[in-house]
Amino acid sequence: MCYDIFLSVVIPTYNETDRLPRTLEEITPYLERMFKHYEIIIVDDNSPDGTAKYVESLATGDSRIRVLVQPKRFGKGASIRRGMLEAKGDYVLFMDADHATPINSIEKFFQEKGEHFVIAGVRTYQDDESKWRRILGLVATLLFHLIVFEKAVVDSQCGFKLFSKEVIEKIFPYCRVNGGMIDVEIFSIIHSRKIPCLYVPVAWDNKENSKINITKCIVNDPVELLKIRYRRNIGLYNKPVASQLQPWCHESA
Repeated sequence: MCYDIFLSVVIPTYNETDRLPRTLEEITPYLERMFKHYEIIIVDDNSPDGTAKYVESLATGDSRIRVLVQPKRFGKGASIRRGMLEAKGDYVLFMDADHATPINSIEKFFQEKGEHFVIAGVRTYQDDESKWRRILGLVATLLFHLIVFEKAVVDSQCGFKLFSKEVIEKIFPYCRVNGGMIDVEIFSIIHSRKIPCLYVPVAWDNKENSKINITKCIVNDPVELLKIRYRRNIGLYNKPVASQLQPWCHESA
């Protein structure tokens, strides 16, 4: 018997055999208890460590777990885009594989949702957060606002965001960023479409073994920000991604 799915949870992964098992062990009982009809979608960026095979072994006995494997490594943004577009839920949450924000934070999202179609988590940093990582984050936020954002954004990079199915179709078919600046691109499209967005504080735990390459970000992210602004200025975000390739597989324009 088929049921309509209320909530889809999208988790992008790359080499997550160390952290993903614990995350699934933590979130699945909660989802089971709180949502009668849900699905978990793991979008694996062609990990060489067997992440996809691990999830496939779980999915064999549970139809609520799906694994989508990218044909090659495209980046976190491409994985998020694919998961969001293939999700079947009325609402779709994307979250990080390390479960840095507790899954139960979604309760507050639904309590405060109102007429908002996008709800973005805002990280509350703890005492053990690296001072230099925090400084880099603040500098990045300043760049995002100077180069891209048309309105103030409280925390664009928190990996815990909820979207209605209706608004997903207004955002993700138009996204082109394959890497970590997908969040900035999402907010740029939200602003241009005047989509209501609510910011909700969430707990955030700085987990070990971060996959973020700081040096690479410093070099590449400003270039990606300029690309986002250029695409917006020439109206490229008014056109969905060309259909000759799957929207999660194209090269960033």
